[in-house]
Amino acid sequence: MTSAISVEDRCIDAFNELKTSRHITTVLYRLNHNLDTLIVDFEGNLTHDELLKALPSDPRLVVYELHFADRDGSRRAVIVLISWSPHGTSPEQMAAHAAVYVALRNQLDGIDLSIEAMSRSELEYDRLVRAART
Repeated sequence: MTSAISVEDRCIDAFNELKTSRHITTVLYRLNHNLDTLIVDFEGNLTHDELLKALPSDPRLVVYELHFADRDGSRRAVIVLISWSPHGTSPEQMAAHAAVYVALRNQLDGIDLSIEAMSRSELEYDRLVRAART
């Protein structure tokens, strides 16, 4: 693994498409096999349940548009950046994933909430909504 991890331009483009066009609600990113470049793994529309099922057993970064009703009943949407590092991730993967998480977060303008999760229970819908409301 090299010390510098690059982020493909398509990663930023996919985020901007999610943010502006609303044709997609979810972008999953992964590191390439050399752990030196972040690439788009998936982009499309997933419900919250589908997102949880789509998370693999290796690390991913996810940008997800979370829709919910606020306390006053108004509908809201926030863009969440999720760092998914499930249990069993190798130390090398963890280090690369942490570095690219910071790099991506710094390049994306419009993230409302950042979450780091190691289990699906940390990404339950109600937990995300509570975090978004604070």
